[in-house]
Amino acid sequence: MKYTVTIQGRAFEIEVRGGEARVDGQVVHAALHAIPGTPLRALTLPTGVTAYALARHDVGWTVHAGADVWDARVVDERTRRLQEVTGGGRAGGGHVAVKAPMPGRVVRLEVEVGSQVRQGQGLVVLEAMKMENELTSGIAGRVTAVHVQAGAAVAKGTVLVEVAAEG
Repeated sequence: MKYTVTIQGRAFEIEVRGGEARVDGQVVHAALHAIPGTPLRALTLPTGVTAYALARHDVGWTVHAGADVWDARVVDERTRRLQEVTGGGRAGGGHVAVKAPMPGRVVRLEVEVGSQVRQGQGLVVLEAMKMENELTSGIAGRVTAVHVQAGAAVAKGTVLVEVAAEG
């Protein structure tokens, strides 16, 4: 499985295959283990073991390592591709047009015009190839347009929802 992990504005491509991990193409011998009953994870590297506390939030994780704290955003390959197709939607002026990444049927709308949304918040659930896909907002802002209704069939590239950044 491939992931893009962004920490402090720096993106890392991570691929996990069985017991092997590659970070930006380089093999890293590491293991991450949960410590039962705690939010702690133990990361084992050839140089030793480090304990991290992880807290999940809306669009990622907060990582605590001693006195250091980082926000980390983890996106799997499938979600990243959906965001690319839907534009993660960025256009000029902090505007997002969320588009159907493939033909499908709108199962439900999670928002309406005027709704305040967070980055990563679900906007529309689209059924395609017998799977439900939640399409999310690439920015925090306000919904300015909803172009579809639940039950509607849509073609690939159809604009479903538009969000404008506020501020």
